[in-house]
Amino acid sequence: MNTNKILDDCRIANQQPKKITILGAGIAGLVAAYELEKLGHQVELLEGSSRIGGRVWTHRFGSGADAPYGELGAMRIHKDHQHTLHYVRELGLADKLCKFITVFEEHNALMNIQGKIFRIKDASKSFEQYYQGIFLATQYREKTRHFAAWLKTIIDAIAPSDLRDSFDRDLESHLIAELDRLDLEPYFSEDGDTVNFHKFIKDNPSFRAHCSKALSIFLGDILVETSDDLLQLEGGMDRLIERLVTAIKTPIKCDRAVVAINAQADAVEVSWLENGELQTHDCDYVLCTIPFSILKNLELTGFDERKLASIENTVYCPATKTILHCSEAFWEQEGIGGGASLGGEGIHQIYYPSIESNPDRGSVLLASYTIGKDTEHLDVMSDPQRCFYVRDHVSQMHPAINTPGVIVDAATVAWGNYQWSNGGCTIPWGGDLSDEFNHALKYLEAARPLNRLFFAGEHCSRFPAWLQGSIESSLEAIHQIVSHQPIERHESAIDTCKT
Repeated sequence: MNTNKILDDCRIANQQPKKITILGAGIAGLVAAYELEKLGHQVELLEGSSRIGGRVWTHRFGSGADAPYGELGAMRIHKDHQHTLHYVRELGLADKLCKFITVFEEHNALMNIQGKIFRIKDASKSFEQYYQGIFLATQYREKTRHFAAWLKTIIDAIAPSDLRDSFDRDLESHLIAELDRLDLEPYFSEDGDTVNFHKFIKDNPSFRAHCSKALSIFLGDILVETSDDLLQLEGGMDRLIERLVTAIKTPIKCDRAVVAINAQADAVEVSWLENGELQTHDCDYVLCTIPFSILKNLELTGFDERKLASIENTVYCPATKTILHCSEAFWEQEGIGGGASLGGEGIHQIYYPSIESNPDRGSVLLASYTIGKDTEHLDVMSDPQRCFYVRDHVSQMHPAINTPGVIVDAATVAWGNYQWSNGGCTIPWGGDLSDEFNHALKYLEAARPLNRLFFAGEHCSRFPAWLQGSIESSLEAIHQIVSHQPIERHESAIDTCKT
């Protein structure tokens, strides 16, 4: 639904001013505070950590507007994510939108296939050597086998290991036979070396129907991640956070770690730690944007069994990112101007900046982006160990990284171990997929309010892992809050949420 239409509906439904406590100062909490204040409501915003922005985390190496930076969290906006773009434009950042060059767009980028390094543009010439299992299936057309090899390459580049294994099983048992039934010629480039994956999936929905449920769902994510319609914010994604913070009147209270929530009929009792002391207050309304991976470990009362099950069973995917501040953009000397290389086991994806930086201050390489089970070996490392490990593996593709003075600094985060998220994002392909219809509607149960307690965040949306999902769920929660008809409260109840 159009953002302005949702906001118009909120204005129409708006009741008398309310007092709302928002838990969490990520993008969902900040958008809620911004819009609720504009509607005339009194807002209090509590954040458990000392940092504002949630999983939007731009790390800067140094100070000043031209300081080199890298994204430890959100880094992309799809051109169809109109809720996100609405706030980019409303907050005066439209001129900072620019193209994000993604995986497979830069043909000079590299691929690691079984320890051998190739340019993406040259990789298909070696498929027969490295994917012998596919090419030995001579009962299928050569075109079919070549196409299957490209599909394997695309999925290996993006999918976590369990889904890569699922694809290999499906391919061997029946998918390659399904491909052989189809006319694949229209999806090859003129030179026959690359394929148009997007057009193939769009034209052949039956192919996804023959995949495992988890893989079929993930193919949708691959379509987005390999899209040439991705955008980024010049200067860092946290510019959006900074503009929201500036526009919000209420001060954001950090270092308020929530420990208990009691959803009562006419109030919400919230307890948090403040300077080491427990604070407990009755709040008129509460919007909780705390990830369910954290919420499930709090003391929760007044929650029905369905809600508790939703909180417990929401599946989060671990993710790690490691960025390296380099004294020079050495990859440009290799003809790489953005996009991503496929580092294989260990570091998975390497993303190159596609925004020009001040050459005197160096450039930042996203040296490793891993998700799912591929993060397990990285998660157990300390930050210095992880940075050293990633640097060592990147050097196998880019020996120049070992030149003294090339690496200036590094930063890393393991979102699965991060105290305030315990995960990178929710995933629609995880957990029990036996009931596909109910699985698709899980986010509705996650977003369902309990009396005066409301919920928002990417885990409550149709767009997990994206800012779009966090914002959409926040707008829906705003509408629920402003249109809520309060029940007359007992005289003994505390009327306001005070700190």
